Amino acid sequence: MTTAPTGRRHSANRSDSEDAGLGLIEIVVAMLMLAILAVAFLPLLVEGLKLSARNTTLATATQLVSEQMQLAQAAGPVCANVAALGGVTTFTDGRGVPLQVTTTTGLCQSGTTLLSVSAAVVRLDTVETITSASTIVYVGG
Repeated sequence: MTTAPTGRRHSANRSDSEDAGLGLIEIVVAMLMLAILAVAFLPLLVEGLKLSARNTTLATATQLVSEQMQLAQAAGPVCANVAALGGVTTFTDGRGVPLQVTTTTGLCQSGTTLLSVSAAVVRLDTVETITSASTIVYVGG
């Protein structure tokens, strides 16, 4: 008694080289599709890295200005102490971006009870003002 060949027996009799060729083609197609996806997302990744770098520099500059404002408020109510904070300081952030902090104060005159203090941070490589702030400090009159 003989049985008719079924689809299972036929597929079981396929040689290993046919399976390997089919697998190799599938792998190549999958790699091609992944490469296309990677190229499509590459501009988004680059832009995200640039934005992250800008935000890091902005955060550092904001922190520097905030520190200057806190120093000015802590130096009051002595007018000479607040006025002594005026000047220019250079700073390099963690990414190597050179920053210049310029702090200006009003003049101490007799009868002065309020002294203006302002600070600005400039990125030295692009000469771009990143952030600035100003405040008024009470000084003993």
